[in-house]
Amino acid sequence: MTEGDNDTSRRGGLGGVLRHIKPYAKELIFQSIAPNPSNRWLFELAFDTHWSAREAYEWVHRSLIATPIFLSKCAVYGERISVDRIPYITACPRIELGSDIRFSGQIQIKGNARRSPTLVIGNGVFAGHWTTFAVAERIEIGDFVAIGGNTYIADTEGHSHYNPQKPIWEVPASDDDIGPVIIEDNVQISRDCMILKGVRIGARSVIGAGSVVRTNIPPDSIVMGNPARVVKRMTSQAPENSKPSPTPDLPKPRQTNNET
Repeated sequence: MTEGDNDTSRRGGLGGVLRHIKPYAKELIFQSIAPNPSNRWLFELAFDTHWSAREAYEWVHRSLIATPIFLSKCAVYGERISVDRIPYITACPRIELGSDIRFSGQIQIKGNARRSPTLVIGNGVFAGHWTTFAVAERIEIGDFVAIGGNTYIADTEGHSHYNPQKPIWEVPASDDDIGPVIIEDNVQISRDCMILKGVRIGARSVIGAGSVVRTNIPPDSIVMGNPARVVKRMTSQAPENSKPSPTPDLPKPRQTNNET
């Protein structure tokens, strides 16, 4: 018998064993203990204990580790800032934060070592998990902006397209490849959006999920699509008998000695 015949025989033997085991393995997957009236309290207690321990760990990591470490890299910051995970920061851009900011999950902030990038985030901003800010010059986020998870906001193309003699990742972005991004107050950005260089999004606009914004958006607009287009204009006029809601007094940002 040749070596190839031995391999075939071994594979055939193993396959036969697996065919016999597979039905029992499938049954084993669905075997579990089902709560009943006499022991339900025990499983409820286990759930509550697990939930409490998880939330305690998250609070410790958020309040005693992630947030203070992140704030140490910020040039200016206000009060009541909460960061779930230490953001992934490259090239040390200048970061200026207002107050009442919430970063949920992991955030990325990518700077440009060849320039002096600045990221400005206003008061009352929320950014979802895996939001990325790619800043080569300047990105400004206004007050009370909500950013859905997995959104990418960049003021740069990251590289130039005009040097065919080198790999594209070795050609830095030129001035023509960079344009500041400004997102005005009360803008809502849904999940999985891309906000590209040179874009200004007007106040109170809503960006639909998965949109790719390449041009300026006027205030009070609902946009969606790739490329994003205005599908509806909202009125910003309040009813005659209504009163505008007061704007809360927020503390001024705290100036630190950090220069990034």
